[in-house]
Amino acid sequence: MEKLYEKIAAYIDGHRKEMVEKLCQLVNLEGHFEEKANVENARDWLQRELEAEGFTCRVREVAPDRAGILVGVLGEDRPGKPVIFSGHMDTVHYKGSFGGDNPCRVEDGLIYGPGVLDMKGGLIIALYAVKALNSIGYNAHPVKFLVDGEEESDHVGNDCDQYMTEESRGGLVAFNMECGELQNRLCTARKSQFTYYLTVDGVGGHAGNDFLRGKNAIHEAAHKIQEIILLTDLDQGTTVTTAVIKGGGHTSGIADHCEVVFDVRVSNEEEAKRVLDAMHAIAAKTYIEGTTTKLDYYRAKLAPLQETEDVLRFFHLINKVAEESGFEPFGKIHRGGATDAGNINAAGVPVVDACGIRGDFAHNRKEYGVVESLYDRAKIFAGVVARIEEL
Repeated sequence: MEKLYEKIAAYIDGHRKEMVEKLCQLVNLEGHFEEKANVENARDWLQRELEAEGFTCRVREVAPDRAGILVGVLGEDRPGKPVIFSGHMDTVHYKGSFGGDNPCRVEDGLIYGPGVLDMKGGLIIALYAVKALNSIGYNAHPVKFLVDGEEESDHVGNDCDQYMTEESRGGLVAFNMECGELQNRLCTARKSQFTYYLTVDGVGGHAGNDFLRGKNAIHEAAHKIQEIILLTDLDQGTTVTTAVIKGGGHTSGIADHCEVVFDVRVSNEEEAKRVLDAMHAIAAKTYIEGTTTKLDYYRAKLAPLQETEDVLRFFHLINKVAEESGFEPFGKIHRGGATDAGNINAAGVPVVDACGIRGDFAHNRKEYGVVESLYDRAKIFAGVVARIEEL
C-alpha cells in the first residue's frame, strides 16, 4: 500500500497547479440549469478531458430545454463491476451573476466562483483521481462517470432521475462528488423532499362590519398549520417547515383566500406515507364553516439515500485508506438536502456522498472551496479505487 500511495500522491502533487487551473477553466464556463447551451459548453469541456484519458463518452438527452447526462466509461472490457464517479455540471447561478467574465479567483488557499463548491470542484477531484490511476496502470475495474446537466432543478419535467438510476445499474460503488463539508465529513444518508401546497378559500368582507358574516381563510389556514407542524418527528428524521404564506389584501379586510407552502423532508417511505395521510386528513377537516381547502403536493425527483450495511462498508474502506495514507479519518453525517446519490443508490449501488472539494456557502455568491482538499481527496479516492477489492 505504501508504494502504491506514494505513486498516486506523486502524480497528484506533480499536478497541483494544473488542477487549480483546470478547476478555474471549468468554473468560468458558467451555466444555470436553464441555460442549456452554457451547461453543454461545460459538459463538452469535461468530455474532452475524459476522452483524453481514454474514456468512451456519449450523451443521454433528457429534455429539449435541458443539458443531458454525460456518460463516460474507461476500460469497458475490464473485469468486474464499474466504479462510478457522479455529479452535475449545472449551477444555481445564472451566467454573469458574479460580475463579468472569468469570475473564478484564488486567494489565500481558497478558490471562489459559481459552482466551485457545488459542484465543479468535485468533478476535478474525480478527474484527477482517474488520471492518477492511469499513471500507475490501474486496470482492475471499469471506471464510469455520470454527470448530468440539471440536478439543481430537481429534474422537474423530465426523467433524468430514472436515467441516472438506469445508468448506475451494475455498478460496484459510487462516489457522488457533491459539496464537501468544512468539517471533513462524508454523507452516508440523505432525505427525500416533498412540497405541499395548501389552498384555503373563505368569504371576504370588512373586518369591522362583516366580522361574523365573513369566513376568514387565513384563520382557517392557521388552525391547519398548527396541526401540520406537529407532524415533525425528529426521532424519525422527519421535518415539516412552513415555508410560504400568502393571504389577504387589505389591512381592514377579512381574507377570502390563503395559500400555504410546506417543505417536508423524510428519510424513508413509511414516514412519507404517514405524513401524506395526515396531510390529507388535516386538509379535509374544517374549523371554520364556510371555508374550503384544497391540498396538492410535489415530490422532488431526488430519491433518499439509505445508509445500508454496504454503504457503511464502503465508507469504512475510504477511512481505512485515508488513515493508512496519513490523513485524518472522515466523519460521517446524514443530510437533509437531496442529491442524485439517492437515484444511484436506487439501482442497488452503495454510494458515499459529499466527496467533493471542502468548502462553504453553496448556492451563495460567497461560495468557496479549500484548495488543499482537491489534492487530499484525489489521492484518497484514487487509493480507494486501487484497493476496491478489499470490499
